[in-house]
Amino acid sequence: MEFKDIEYVCAIEEHKSITKAAESLFIAQPTLSQYIKNMQKRLGVRLFRNEGNQILLTYEGERFAAEGTKLLLDRDILVNNLISSQKKGHGLLRIAIPLARGSYLLPLILPKFHAIYPHAQIKLQEDSSRNLVNLIKEGLSDIVLINKPRFPLNIEYETLGYERMLLVMNRESPYKSKITYNDQGQACISITDCSDASFILHQPYQHTGQLERCIFKNAGISPNVILETKNLVASYRLAAAGYGLTFLSEHHINHLKNNNEAIYCQIPDPIANSEFIAGYKNKKELSFLSREFIRILTENMPPM
Repeated sequence: MEFKDIEYVCAIEEHKSITKAAESLFIAQPTLSQYIKNMQKRLGVRLFRNEGNQILLTYEGERFAAEGTKLLLDRDILVNNLISSQKKGHGLLRIAIPLARGSYLLPLILPKFHAIYPHAQIKLQEDSSRNLVNLIKEGLSDIVLINKPRFPLNIEYETLGYERMLLVMNRESPYKSKITYNDQGQACISITDCSDASFILHQPYQHTGQLERCIFKNAGISPNVILETKNLVASYRLAAAGYGLTFLSEHHINHLKNNNEAIYCQIPDPIANSEFIAGYKNKKELSFLSREFIRILTENMPPM
């Protein structure tokens, strides 16, 4: 058995297609097909079955992929530790980060990190907060960069900053008359004053969606949900256009707002304050590159 066997099987399992798997592996489809045929003959076991247009794993194939993934992980850890101990700055860094957060945070940090460690390899893993935390628990990622979620973390972490969840509305919204301003000039509004508004909410598996539902629950409100979306940019643009009200973190808003197209209001609920964290399985076992990335991130992250 070769590590390539496992990598190819896992690629086919992920894409359910020889063609798409071959594209992800940067090889030709006939080459992958022939390799899989020869590999099964060499190993003496049938790993795949066809179901319609999909190619799926047999029971033996599922066992092969599951146990093989562990071998690949052990290989990566071993190679990474050997390289890091021999020559710091070389190795693989696996960063788990939600898509929206990564869209503006990574362009600020990765170029600076690359300038110092040009030989470091970066692997991005983009998903919901819960799935990303699970990657850390399973040892499949090195660090996760998220707002501290409502569910139990069961991983170690350090706080990088704090940000508020703000209510976004069109500048001509009828709820504008309910707004007051604090000593810092920040618009403030009670969510109960908007109880009859139409809201654009985010999906329950998203951190923003979880906080929104907690805010309504704490206020005793059953909101009129006009739309649910996982697209933070779309929810912001729709609210700015007057389609409904929505919630977004202060940091997301700062990277999306265009002049004075909307009003951003604080709400008097402590749960609207979020903790931005870097999480990992065990701080004592963090790789050199992981520690350096967190350091560079902390030094260069925009104020929260």
